[in-house]
This record gives sequence, structure tokens and C-alpha cells, in this order.
Amino acid sequence: RALRRISTFTYQGRDFGAWLVTIARNLVADHFKSSRFRLEVTTGEMLDANEVERSPEDSVLESLSNAALLEAVRKLNPQQQECVTLRFLNGLSVAETARVMGKNEGAIKTLQYRAVRTLARLLPDDAR
Repeated sequence: RALRRISTFTYQGRDFGAWLVTIARNLVADHFKSSRFRLEVTTGEMLDANEVERSPEDSVLESLSNAALLEAVRKLNPQQQECVTLRFLNGLSVAETARVMGKNEGAIKTLQYRAVRTLARLLPDDAR
């Protein structure tokens, strides 16, 4: 920095070394103020919200909830089971589910509604 600005140096009765020390002191101060030196995590290094690590307790609770849900689905009648599987596990739309099951969309909506209501009754309160 001193070499870049040497042309602007004017002697004012002070030592040339003092000018160099002032430049060095300012560079050190700038370095410690800069974001490169801070102990902060940049946004690029942060985990995405979807990638947050889950606790073991959450994993166990989720597996228990899934097991309870699967057990409840097994208690549905075969058409309701197929409807729930196509709609929620396979992610099909109402129209696609109707095509696969050979029914109209209104019948699929009714079947899905009844299946979800039955599941709500079959699931324990803490699994809802």
C-alpha cells in the first residue's frame, strides 16, 4: 500500500517510518474488522432447512407413527387401501387415481374422504 501511495507522500516534518507504521497499523485494523477474520458461518456453509439433522428421539417417534399408520391402513377395506396408497404414497392426482381404479373422480374423492375419516378414528390420539 505504501508503494502504491508513495507519490502522495509529502514530508511534513515527521519521520517517513511513522508514515509506514501508520499504514501497517491501519492494515492490521482493517484485517481484524474484515469479515474474513470473523468467526461467523457464511450462508453458503449453513445447512438447508430441509437438511437439519434429526434427533434420535424424533426418528423413533416417526417410526412409531409410521408403524401405527400402516397398521391402520391395513384395517381399511381394499378399495380404501388402494385409494390411500395411490393418492398419498404414490402421489397420484385424483384424476390419475380414478383412471387407475376405473372410477370417476367424484367416487375417488368420496372414497378418499371416508378412508381418511376411518384412519383418524383408528389412529391413537398421540399419532394424529
